[in-house]
Amino acid sequence: RNITVEKADAIVSFAGPLMNFITAIVFALIYCAIYKFANLAFFTSNIGAIIINIIGSIVTINIGLGVFNMIPLPPLDGSKIFLPILPRNAKVWFVQHEQMFYFVFLFIWITPIAGKLIAPIIDEITSWILKFAMTVFGL
Repeated sequence: RNITVEKADAIVSFAGPLMNFITAIVFALIYCAIYKFANLAFFTSNIGAIIINIIGSIVTINIGLGVFNMIPLPPLDGSKIFLPILPRNAKVWFVQHEQMFYFVFLFIWITPIAGKLIAPIIDEITSWILKFAMTVFGL
């Protein structure tokens, strides 16, 4: 099969967010394993609370990074992932106006818009991943 540079770039660009989601799943599983198998002394100790908080943060941060990186604006990976699926006219327009999208990205980045747009998505994906991990451990 003949793969274009554009499609290869999309596949490579998808690797980053995919690894963020895989990392979130692995740490959600670790989080649930600790809840399933750790004793009460672990949870009441300072180190136990710190470990649980760190693992929970790793899950949330990786989901947030994965979702944010999927926004289809340059310089984010989402712009390279979605480019091959655009119709030809839209693709040409997107490439010709790519510089404009950097300003749109900066505007979204420095205002609370990004958080408001992706927070519900992050919450939903976090919920799915935690439900999956809890199901695996029968919690």
